[in-house]
Amino acid sequence: MPASVKGAVALRKSLRQFTPDLAKALPKEVAAALKPITKSAKGYLPDNGQVLSGWVTRENSQARFPTYNAKIAKAGIGYKTTPSKPNRRGFRSLARVYNKSAAGAIYETMGRKTTSSPFVQNQMSKYGGQMKGSDKMQGRALFRAYDENNGKARDAVLSAIKSAATKLNQRSTVKG
Repeated sequence: MPASVKGAVALRKSLRQFTPDLAKALPKEVAAALKPITKSAKGYLPDNGQVLSGWVTRENSQARFPTYNAKIAKAGIGYKTTPSKPNRRGFRSLARVYNKSAAGAIYETMGRKTTSSPFVQNQMSKYGGQMKGSDKMQGRALFRAYDENNGKARDAVLSAIKSAATKLNQRSTVKG
């Protein structure tokens, strides 16, 4: 689940300006928290032999529906530790895991809304794949890995931000 942190972008700017060593350490700590999620999510993606034969890459195919290639789908899973642009409601993500592969995203969310489609029924009856999470945070790879992480990554990111703020405040106190 997302967590709301106020002032984190300003904290990162202050870290860059006043304590460059802490500014470099914060993304490393956040990355260490997100790596286990991406690693387990890549393990949940199926190999080429575990998807429907019509979904894998074929020679001379003119299909517009994205074909599945396990290598590309697994390479598309990653994480970012830089703040995103604000969305239309003004929120930013400070750290995120993503899947930039179209076929990987289809595998992730297939059956979330329509479990009775022939594509989903055929894939699930032949090869399975467990959905975890709830509502819009439900999926087979990234959301499953995040759900099975039990909030450890979120807590590690929040504690990294809190410890960086504490260290910045300790260094900036004026003694006199």
